[in-house]
Amino acid sequence: MQIPDEGTAARHCVRVVEDYHLLDFSERLNTSSYVNVVFEPEEEKVALMGLKVNLADQTVYPESFRMHNDTINMILGIAKAWHCPKPDDFDDYGCYAGAGTVGSTEACLLAGLALKFRWRKWYGQKFGKNEDEVRGVYPNLVISTMFQAAWEKLFKYMDIQPRFVPPSYKTFTLDPAKIKDFIDEKTIGVVCIMGNHYGGQYDPVWEVDAMLEKINAEKGLKVGIHVDAASGGFIAPFQEGLPPWDFRLKNVLSISASGHKFGNSCCGTGWVIWRQRKGLSEHVAISVSYLGGSADSYTLNFSRPAQGVYVQFYKFLRLGKKGYATQVANQLAVAQYLRESWDAPAVSVPAMRETRFGADVLGIFGRANGCHLDLHSVEVDEAESMAGRRRD
Repeated sequence: MQIPDEGTAARHCVRVVEDYHLLDFSERLNTSSYVNVVFEPEEEKVALMGLKVNLADQTVYPESFRMHNDTINMILGIAKAWHCPKPDDFDDYGCYAGAGTVGSTEACLLAGLALKFRWRKWYGQKFGKNEDEVRGVYPNLVISTMFQAAWEKLFKYMDIQPRFVPPSYKTFTLDPAKIKDFIDEKTIGVVCIMGNHYGGQYDPVWEVDAMLEKINAEKGLKVGIHVDAASGGFIAPFQEGLPPWDFRLKNVLSISASGHKFGNSCCGTGWVIWRQRKGLSEHVAISVSYLGGSADSYTLNFSRPAQGVYVQFYKFLRLGKKGYATQVANQLAVAQYLRESWDAPAVSVPAMRETRFGADVLGIFGRANGCHLDLHSVEVDEAESMAGRRRD
């Protein structure tokens, strides 16, 4: 395919694009997209409005950026979601310390960088090293093997060593009792996953926080927690009986979430919130002054359309707290139904997991029913898993 020498009629251009799109898998049947694909006509109108706005240019589009800040404040107002303490400089900025991002991947990268820069300052002071000397030290981050691909990008792009903690095959969550062996003076933080994308399990953030209190006190460290709530950030606030998992815990420094998942915004919408600016988000803020004014930028990229913020803001107004609570109740009921139905599946998953053909068979089974299924292999504690199989 090459760019034509002459232009083409608009209707023909649309037809060519439609021909490509027609051969894609139906987005309504893609169960593995992790992205909202259903939009009201009014929602599409709002998205088109935001498509024309460069959110990076705050001096030209100040009201759009005010909508961005209002949306951050609304996130923390949904059923008192995430319980972030009001920062001392709230009146100066008009919002909590946070940013809209291109999906939760950028949110995780920003949170990871803030942890790294926070650690650098602490490490230099503790061991009497200057900035150049600290930059020569290879930091690490502790995380379960249930992590999403965003963290692979952080490890590779930002030069951070991953320290993977294999979970139990019984829980698929981070075991707080194991993290002590993975943490040292080069550890920038621990990631807790609220809703991993394999089975939706929540890491016990509350237990990890308690363990970190002991580890920090014993070893003289300053290790904090980032909560990767890509899936659970808009679910957990509406679940009754959950222990504290958010900023109510002392060591939780930042939380990220996908707006385009259960926040119901459009693809490419994410959010990251820090406990405060000082010592955290200030490390990733860039002051921009060449677009006709001065403004802070918290994103890895620069120019970007505002449609994600526009649609997220629209959805908050459209659904309200009650709408999100009703949505979560419905999703939890569907999840429970699927779990109960899977107790006697038509295809024997335990038998297939012993073969390399299991995922392929399941994929064919899903496509035969018109759906695209999300299939992954999971790394768990192998010794425990083998022992469990012998007992079973």
